[in-house]
Amino acid sequence: MLYQDVVVLLFAKAPVEGEVNTRLIPDIGVKAATKLQHDLIHDRLSMLTSAGLFDVRLLCAPDQSCEYFIQCGKQYPVTLYSQAGADLGQRIHAGISHALNDYKYCIVIGTDAPSLDIDVLDQVAARLQAGAEVVVVPAEDGGYVLIAMQQAYAFLFQDISWGSAEVMQQTRNKLAKENVSFEELPECWDVDRLEDYQRYLELSNKN
Repeated sequence: MLYQDVVVLLFAKAPVEGEVNTRLIPDIGVKAATKLQHDLIHDRLSMLTSAGLFDVRLLCAPDQSCEYFIQCGKQYPVTLYSQAGADLGQRIHAGISHALNDYKYCIVIGTDAPSLDIDVLDQVAARLQAGAEVVVVPAEDGGYVLIAMQQAYAFLFQDISWGSAEVMQQTRNKLAKENVSFEELPECWDVDRLEDYQRYLELSNKN
């Protein structure tokens, strides 16, 4: 591993029909939305593990005993963990806190940003090692697609309007208020709307 002191946490929701990519279901249907989740998870796992840059933990919802995730663990060199917490913020913070017991730096991503490539993660890991306290990659829709740190800052994940266009600005405000320095990389897009899905299909066809 190039970055032996860095771990990436991939937060993933099992591709259960009717429970994933629900905002897209009215436009593309349940089966396509479920397939999208399956494909995105495998795309992220393949990208992360084939690079050999850092260890990868797959944070599973509903939990690590799900047969789908067990198969992922057999197919890719990742360690499975269950997500723990009442909301997204609590689940992310718990994952980071646990990971930082074993690693110096932690990078958190989800499955829905196919434009987030290994070069960006490489940059993030390098910036952490160079001393950045927090590194964030904003999303075009006002959220973020990656957050990385060397301390588990609980305040970053409390009172955040998850799923809204306010997430990134709320995060900036909290970091400024707590006087924690941070770096932002260029924004990426994620798959939330029909036009994002079409963009994803075009990207998939090129690869």
